[in-house]
Parts: sequence; C-alpha cells; structure tokens
Amino acid sequence: MSHSIAEALSQYPRETLTRRPTPLDYLPHLSKELDIEIYLKRDDLTDLALGGDKPRKLEYEIAQARANGADYLVTCGSAQSNHARLTTAAARHLGMNCAVVLSRDDFLAFQGNLLTVYLMGARVEFAETEDHWDLEEHALNLCQKLTEEGHTPHYIPISGTTPHSCLGYVSCGLELADQIEETGLEFDAIYTPFGTGGIFTAWLLTLRAREIMSPLIGISVNRELKPCEENFEKWWSALCELLDRDPAAERGVFEIHDDFIGREYGDPTEAGLDAIMLMAQSEGILLDPVYSGKVLAGLVAHQRAGRWIKGQRILMLHSGGTPALFAYHEAIRAHLEKRGVIIEV
Repeated sequence: MSHSIAEALSQYPRETLTRRPTPLDYLPHLSKELDIEIYLKRDDLTDLALGGDKPRKLEYEIAQARANGADYLVTCGSAQSNHARLTTAAARHLGMNCAVVLSRDDFLAFQGNLLTVYLMGARVEFAETEDHWDLEEHALNLCQKLTEEGHTPHYIPISGTTPHSCLGYVSCGLELADQIEETGLEFDAIYTPFGTGGIFTAWLLTLRAREIMSPLIGISVNRELKPCEENFEKWWSALCELLDRDPAAERGVFEIHDDFIGREYGDPTEAGLDAIMLMAQSEGILLDPVYSGKVLAGLVAHQRAGRWIKGQRILMLHSGGTPALFAYHEAIRAHLEKRGVIIEV
C-alpha cells in the first residue's frame, strides 16, 4: 500500500524542469532563537529561473499541454507573480512561447518577477481587476486571440494549480517521505503555505499514504477559511481519482489558518516582514512577503502562544518567491527603519 501512490504517479508523463531532491535543512540559529527544532524543505532551491515551487507543478501540466500539441502557454497572476516568471521560463526551456495576463496592482514595477517575465520575452498584457482571481476571463480571451492567430494555446490557471499539476507535489511528498525515513526524523508539525491549496492537499494525501501522520498546518495567504476548505476538498477528490486512492482514506490531523493574510493577497504584513527579518538575520535565508514570510509568521505566532515548546521539531516548506522582495523594497525599507535599522542610501 505504501508504494502504490508512487506506482500510480509513474503512469503520468512529465517534463524535466528542475533537479531533485531539494535539501531538507536543519536551521540551528533559528532553532536556538525560538527554542524548538526547525527544519526547512528548500523548494526555493529548484534551479529554474531563480527557483520556487512552480517547476514541480509545471512538469506535469506542461506534459499535458505538449501531448495536446500546444505551442503557447497562457497564464495569469499578480504583477509580481512567481507563477508568471516560472511559466515563462518553463516555456522557453522547452522551446515554447508564453503569454501572461497580469493585474495592475500596488506592486506593478519593472522589478522582481515582472522584470524577468519581460526579459524572457513573454507576451504581456495587463488587466484592471478588483481581485486578481478575476483575471481568468482576460486570459481566456487572450487564448482566443492566439487561436485566431494560428497558435495552439494551453491555458494554465492562476497559481498553476490543476489536478495534473498537483502531481508535482505528490512527487515532492514522496521525496520528503524518503528524506524523513532516511534521516529517522519525526515532526510534531509540518507547515506549508495555502494559496490555491494544491501543495497542501498533495502533501497531505502523499504523506498519509506513506504513513507519516505529522499534523499538516496550512497558512492561507489569500483566502478566508471556507473557500480554502472548498479548494482542499476539490483537489483531494481530483487527486484521489487520478491516483486511484480511496477519498475516504485517513487524513489525520490537518489545519488551515486564515489569520495571517493581512488586508489582501500580497499585503506585506508586519508579522510577515518580522518573520523575513528573523530568518534573514538568523540563517541568511531569504523568504518572500507573499508566501513563505507569512508561513513563518504563523509558525512563530503559534510558538509564542505556547503551542510549540522546547524539544519539539517543526518542518516548514520554503516555496520560493524571493524575487518579489525587490518589488517590495519600499515596504521593506520602511519596516527595517521602524525596527531600528539605519539606512543611509
């Protein structure tokens, strides 16, 4: 039973976009600071165009696109979308074209992810939307235009989450399970971001299939609890169908928290910026203000509330996104100065 999920996964084609495995690192200085043992799964160190979680997801999604004869990948996201950066990079790596529809939001600057999207030659269009989740209509219209121009576009939804792309984090979950078994580590909790929910759901399904029952804790970065729970159920059902799993299988302990988002998706919260400073100044590792900074903020808040105590061991996924730091430079500078850092430039 423990290997059947790997056997089911092996039937699906995938492109190769990054080297695996990524490290599972112990963080001694942050552990000392928080008085608990903290480990980091380093998916910021995937090696496609500055790294992050998306290459794992895109390997399976683009395999579907190429099987259908696509020559253009089309997606959408915020102005500083990691997904837009890595979809563009994946397209170029595989000899394809890419088009992205991005929102005109507060971080629309020729910096960070947006700079790389232009540098790699994506076709870029902007849309005015109240909510970056409303970009899909604009992206589908662009697909229609590309079809009329004689291309075969493949649409990838915002954040890149589809049933097939979730297989990338089933694969990562198997990789993590192997690392846990090889090291003999047992974790009192595993923290991940919860955006669309693909990573969280794929890890929960896979770790439980490998009989790893550590509580899985998702920190929402964009939506309140109810839509997060709906997304989780959607991806759980889809993955169970793809992998021939029983959807009633044991899920164990899992949680989704929606109190670290801030005002909206992409809001650089004070707790998130403090978490970024803490990781940078204790370990020399850069988090981002949209995903991983908020995950660490949640972990730290739980530790300071007394949930985690000395001797307990916590794992956190670093899903990447660090290029966004540069587009957030004004907010980061203001926060550093507020915390007493003197900046003379």
